[in-house]
Amino acid sequence: MNPNDIQITLLEGLLSEDRTLFFDLARPRSFEDLQAIVTEGEAGDAMYVIVSGTVRVEKATLDQQQEVLTSLGEGECFGELALVDSGPRSATVRALGATEVLEFLQSDLNTFFDAHPNLHRRILQNVAKITAQRVRRLDETLVQSLYDSILWLDSRFAIHGWNKLTERRTIFDDAATDDLLERDLFEAAPQLGGGVRQTVMQVIASGDMATMGLEYKDAKHAMAYFEITIAPHLDGAALGFRDITDSKILESRLIQAEKLSMAGQMSAEIGHELKNYLTVLMGHAELLQMNSKLKGDERIERSLGAIANQLSKMEQFASGLMDLGMLRSKTEAAHINLLIEKLISFIQGQSRFHKVEFDRDLGTDLPLLDIDPGQIQQVLINLYANAADAMGEGHIETTTRLNPADNRVSVVVTDHGPGMPEDVVMRIFDSGFTTKDTGHGFGLAICGRIIENHGGTVDVVSDVGVGTTFTLTFPIKDNG
Repeated sequence: MNPNDIQITLLEGLLSEDRTLFFDLARPRSFEDLQAIVTEGEAGDAMYVIVSGTVRVEKATLDQQQEVLTSLGEGECFGELALVDSGPRSATVRALGATEVLEFLQSDLNTFFDAHPNLHRRILQNVAKITAQRVRRLDETLVQSLYDSILWLDSRFAIHGWNKLTERRTIFDDAATDDLLERDLFEAAPQLGGGVRQTVMQVIASGDMATMGLEYKDAKHAMAYFEITIAPHLDGAALGFRDITDSKILESRLIQAEKLSMAGQMSAEIGHELKNYLTVLMGHAELLQMNSKLKGDERIERSLGAIANQLSKMEQFASGLMDLGMLRSKTEAAHINLLIEKLISFIQGQSRFHKVEFDRDLGTDLPLLDIDPGQIQQVLINLYANAADAMGEGHIETTTRLNPADNRVSVVVTDHGPGMPEDVVMRIFDSGFTTKDTGHGFGLAICGRIIENHGGTVDVVSDVGVGTTFTLTFPIKDNG
C-alpha cells in the first residue's frame, strides 16, 4: 500500500513531495496479533504510523493490571510524544490482528527536521492537534464510563444544562431535554428530596465535591437506585448520575440467596439430628404398645397412643425441615452468558477481587436454560471467591459451551492457584468440611445441592501447584 494514499492527520497540510521525503525516512514493520509494538516504560526512540490494521493502547494500573485506553486504526500515529519530551513510553501499544506500521527513528527525524524547519513546524502543529483531540476523546470516554447523565444547576437550583450520556434510565422518566431547561431541579424530580437539596447547598457553599446514594420507587412502583456525584460549577453545581439499580438488585438477591441457603442448610442439619432421636423414641413407643403386660389398661394404651401420635407428627416436622434444606428452586428461562457477565461486572470492583482478572470465553450459540438465576449466581460467586482466596492474584477463566451430543450446556471455571490434593478434592462437597480457618464448610455443599436440584452435575479437577477447574453442566430447557 502506498502511504500517500492514506489519510494521515500527522501530515495534514504537507505537499505531496514533502510527504514523499518524509516517508523515505520510514522503515516498514509487521506485527502479529497481540504482539507489543512499544512497551510502557521503555525509551521512546521512534514514532509510528499505522498503514494497515489496528492497535490497542493499554496502561498498567497500580495493581499491575492492563487497562485498555483506546484503539487506533489506519492513518493514525503513536509514539510521537516521546519524541517531543524525550520521556519513556507512557503506555504499551499492541497489535490487534496482523498490523503494518511505518517506523520513524528519532535520530533520522532529528536530521530531517534540521534540514526542513518549515516541515518541522507544520508537523509539530499537527502533533498538538492530535494530542488535543485524544485528550478530549479520553475525557469524554471517562465521563461516559462514570456517569449515565450529567446536569448543571445555578445557585437557585435552576437547570442550565442536561446531557444524557447512555441509554440507561434517568431520574426524569424520559422527560425531553428542552422541557427541563430553566426548571427547578427539585420540582422536575421531586423524588430527589431534601437530602439531595441539602447536599447541593453544602457543595455550592463549601466548594467541595460530594457523593451520595438515592433510592425511590419509580412510576411503575419498582425500586430505582442511583449514585450521585455533586461538584461545584461556576456559581452553582454539576450533578453526575449513575444508575446502579441492576447492581443493587443483584447484591440483594445474592445476600438473600446466601441467607436462605444457610437457613436451609441449618434446617436440614437440625431435621436430620431430630429424626435420629425420634427414630429411637418411636421404636421404644412401638415396643411399649406391643407389651402384653401393658395391654388392657385403657389409660396406658391411650397415653401410649398419644405419645406415638405426637412422635409421628414430630417426625413429619423433622422431614419438613429437611425439605427446607433441599434449596427448592424457582426457575425461569435465563441466558447463562448474560448472568455471568452481570455477576462479574458486579463483583470485580469488590476488594476481594482487586488483584483478579476475569477472562471469559462465552459460547455464542447457547440456548436459554431453565434455572434459578439467584441460586446459580450464588454457585458462581462461591467458586469465584474460593478461587480468588486461593490465588491472591491472577486470572480466573470462565468458559461456556453447548454440548449437543448430550443436550447440555457446560460452564467451566478455572483458576491457577495452588490446587488441592486428591484427599481434599474427595471431601470438598461434604457439609461442614473446610480448609479455611474462618470457613463454615457449607459453601460448596450448598453449591453441589443447588446444581443437583437443577438436574445438573459438578465435576472438579485439581492439580497441586497448577490450579483447579470446576465444570458445571445443565440440561437444556425443553421448548417442546
